[in-house]
Order: sequence, then structure tokens, then C-alpha cells
Amino acid sequence: MQNLSLARLFLHERTVEIILRILEAEDANEKIYPLQISNDIGSPYSYISKVLSEFEKNSIVESKIEGRMRVVSLTPYGKKVAMMLRDLKKELEKDFNARRRLDILKDVAYNGKRDWRVFLPVIAELEILKNSTYDEEVIEEAENILHEVEKMIEEVI
Repeated sequence: MQNLSLARLFLHERTVEIILRILEAEDANEKIYPLQISNDIGSPYSYISKVLSEFEKNSIVESKIEGRMRVVSLTPYGKKVAMMLRDLKKELEKDFNARRRLDILKDVAYNGKRDWRVFLPVIAELEILKNSTYDEEVIEEAENILHEVEKMIEEVI
């Protein structure tokens, strides 16, 4: 399970999804409409409209009527907030428990006794860690440590 509960602890999920969907559209040079946001994030149009009104009151978004549709865009202030929220959401989606375990295993592998009997449990734990996390950075780093530990084993044997 991803750390969505941690993200919810810090951020109201639907509100963040709204502002991030607008940012995503702007990054793709697309126009975005309230109804489209509603459909994309699966939230009622009335809720989207209410949140966008609050955003507009607080200079986070601005809107204009094009034909019969209301086009929404971020203000420079809103874009700055949206980019920070995107970065924060990305950070909160990391597997901090796996990262902590990885730090411990790195410490044992690199700062512990250079003995194959120490390295074997480290290898086993790194394999378990790789298979139990969704955090791509942890998986990649665990693989790198595995290669380094294998080299160290060859040196001591």
C-alpha cells in the first residue's frame, strides 16, 4: 500500500488533485475546464466548482469564458503553489520505512565487519527489501548495494 494516508495527513487529497490536474494541463499546453477536472479526478462538479471559486477568491486560479465553457488557469502564485504541492506529494509517496531499512543495511554492509558471514544476511535482507517496496529509488539503490556486497565477498574469499 502506498503512503496515501501520510499524504492525506498533510494534504486534503481532492483539493490537491484539482490544482495538480490544472498544472498538468498547463504543462501539456492544454485548456482545462471544471467539468473536465470533475471527470478526470472523479469528484462531483459542484465540489470542483466550489473549490475553484475559493481558489479564484484567493488568486490561485483565474477563469475566463470561452464560448460557452469556463477555462481555468493557474495564476503565477497558483503555479508556484501547485509545483510545491506536486513536489511534496511526490516526496510523501516515498516508502520511508524501506528507506530507513536500506540505510541500516548500507551501514552494516559498508561500515561493518568485512566477513562473508555478515554479508550473507545483508544480501538476504536486500532481496527481501527489493521485493517488498514500491519505491523505485530504494529498489535501484538496493541493487547497487547488492553488486557492491558481491564484490566485497569476492575480495574476502
